[in-house]
Amino acid sequence: MHRSLPAFSLILLIVCAGCLGGLGFGSSSETPPPTTTNKETQTTTTVSTTTAVGESTTATTTTTETQTQTRTQTTYLRQPTTANIETPEDSKRFQARVIKVIDPTTLKIKHDGKNQTVDLIGVRVPDSGQIHKKAVRYTNSQLDHQVVTVVSDPQVGTTDDGHMHAYVYIGNFMVNTDLIRIGYARVPDTGFSKRQEFMTKQQEAKQGGYGLWKNTTTTA
Repeated sequence: MHRSLPAFSLILLIVCAGCLGGLGFGSSSETPPPTTTNKETQTTTTVSTTTAVGESTTATTTTTETQTQTRTQTTYLRQPTTANIETPEDSKRFQARVIKVIDPTTLKIKHDGKNQTVDLIGVRVPDSGQIHKKAVRYTNSQLDHQVVTVVSDPQVGTTDDGHMHAYVYIGNFMVNTDLIRIGYARVPDTGFSKRQEFMTKQQEAKQGGYGLWKNTTTTA
């Protein structure tokens, strides 16, 4: 009886341990902590946010480039002239594009789809020599393929070959008088409405010793 008591106690302990295990005491759980899921969610959210920011940056860059291109194009657009100038009474005035500089005082223009040859009023340039070459370069630099304002003078008719005589302006700037002012041309002995203005410019060139007037014996 005393020998079987320890064996019985051992069996009783095993049975109790089994019961306790069935009730969940002393067992371990393999369920991952909920914070792991939260971290993954945060990571995903961060990635999504980064992508959204990246897309926004790209859109902003595209917009900036488009605006830059528009400003550049506007900068280089040529606008027609709208000269605020005094014209002789009963004169004709129109805008045209210079398509060719024939010589320092003769231009080929295009107006209303038609080509026309125009001679500058009130200027006479030497037919050859250094002054002639300088005058050619000057007229080309000022007028070649420019939009100009052409003004006729009722006191001056057409040339023998049908060329129109005219004052030619770029904006408010008259090319005829500037050829006189810089000494590349002189005022001829003919009548026209703005003769006095031209003579004033010629006097300035003489006083400055420009072009033709470096040597007062030079004639054109």
